[in-house]
Amino acid sequence: MSSKTLKTLFLILLLTLVVGAVQGQGVAVNPAGELPIVNEPVTIRILMVQTTGVEDYNNGNKFTEWVEEQTGINMEFEVVPSADARTKLNITLASGELPDVLAGFPIDAGLLAQQGAEGQFLPLNDYIENSGFWTKQAFQEERPYLLPLITSPDGNIYGLPDINECFHCFTSQKMWIYQPWLDAVGMEMPTTTEEFYQVLKAFKEQDPNGNGIADEVAFSGQILEGGWHQPIDEFIMQSFVYYDRISERNQQRLLLDEDGKVQVAYAQPGFAEGLKYLNRLYSEGLIDPNAFTQDNSQIRTLANNPDVNILGATGAGWPGMFAQVQFKADGGRLEDWVSVPVLEGPNGFRETAYVPFGFAPGRWVVTSAAENPEAAFRLGDFLYSRDATIRNVFGEEGVDWAWASEGMTGIDGKPALYDNLHQWTEEIQNQSWQQAAVTYRTSEFRLGQNAEGEYIETMLYAATADNMMPYVRPIDRLIPPLTLSEDQARELADLRLAIETYVDEMFVNFVVGNADVDAEWENYLATLESLGLPRLQEIFQEAYDAQAVAGSEMQREGG
Repeated sequence: MSSKTLKTLFLILLLTLVVGAVQGQGVAVNPAGELPIVNEPVTIRILMVQTTGVEDYNNGNKFTEWVEEQTGINMEFEVVPSADARTKLNITLASGELPDVLAGFPIDAGLLAQQGAEGQFLPLNDYIENSGFWTKQAFQEERPYLLPLITSPDGNIYGLPDINECFHCFTSQKMWIYQPWLDAVGMEMPTTTEEFYQVLKAFKEQDPNGNGIADEVAFSGQILEGGWHQPIDEFIMQSFVYYDRISERNQQRLLLDEDGKVQVAYAQPGFAEGLKYLNRLYSEGLIDPNAFTQDNSQIRTLANNPDVNILGATGAGWPGMFAQVQFKADGGRLEDWVSVPVLEGPNGFRETAYVPFGFAPGRWVVTSAAENPEAAFRLGDFLYSRDATIRNVFGEEGVDWAWASEGMTGIDGKPALYDNLHQWTEEIQNQSWQQAAVTYRTSEFRLGQNAEGEYIETMLYAATADNMMPYVRPIDRLIPPLTLSEDQARELADLRLAIETYVDEMFVNFVVGNADVDAEWENYLATLESLGLPRLQEIFQEAYDAQAVAGSEMQREGG
């Protein structure tokens, strides 16, 4: 073979390798932070969890259209109702029929690590470093403490989190009471569990709605899908034991004791005392029996009785979970629902469940099926920008929101950043994504909203600052989001199913009086031990210790 032929073959091989490399990377993208992201048409297929107030993500949505104009990327959505998100995610991962991007799904750190190790989710480290602009700004400059929290044990980042430093969400196990009923029975806002009992008793016995009928429901809640911190235990237990139901699902009801050891709230003496208090309320007819069986739609019906109010108190992250988002001037009752401060328990205990980490992991995952993975990443990177975030949440500039005018004051009392031109409503709209996928909502962003005439956010800010924050734990006594290995996650899933099923069953039995707390408590603890509680705590302790070491090392490496 001649040297000329060899040279020709070499050039052909080299060209083939180059073309293959380009195809593997998809279309060419512009430099980090530069728009549009691509100069030639590309479509990204996105499977996304739907937010209830959006009409259509594909057709006529103003935010979708704006993102496509800015980036040059066409987005093709398949949407999944939030109630079906976990089921759809499991089916999609098992089938291998993956979209380019999974957006807004509840993918915890353990599942991210597992699917990443198996090759279904792509590592984003190099993309962030070499192609990221807004993500690099977030994770390297403004929120570097998030890096160890979104990094899997193998050192890879398999998904971008939704960053939402929602001040009122950090302490969202709130209680709301109907102020006109307090006025009607001549009582002040309760500050202790005994005072709360007396208020509920007055609600039941003194006809506070004034219709001459004993139709008042003193205290209710709901435990099924569609709610947000509405079960009857979530607010009340904060008067007896540290009781976190805010963290990611697999970490709920964990706590650190004074020695830094991971424990579970439902095995603590304070939990037993809380059960006895709830049983007292139930036995005297102060807790609605339907609170154990109804869903969100049913408690909404109860709280929005058309003729006269019949509900006195209920738990929720905000009143919009049960009351119509409508003010008295428009025929609603929203401002009549006021926040209750964390109650002091009989032993002087009160401690707010506090989860101030402000992110949900894995809300933008680029899968192994992505034909243009860098473009798919860059699209998520762009969604972190301030312009994209504010339009995602509120909609069109000048129609739904505007940049703040001079003299406007934010929710936190500082100069405002922007003005929301519309109150949050339950109406279906096609202006925004209403917080779907990922956003970068820092505290400065959220609290920079013009407070003038903005009742809902200012109400939630005050409720949190006045009634919840005075009783939070120091941050070094909190358990951050933990990353579990695949083996730990698999073992933990079986343990949690058995243990939590038993705990939830016994909770109802104790509260309604089918089991006596004093007589059955030791047997209850023994059953928890037999179901594997010591091992469950050991797994979380291992993960907590490992993450603390990894975080310290990352901080040292970062200077």
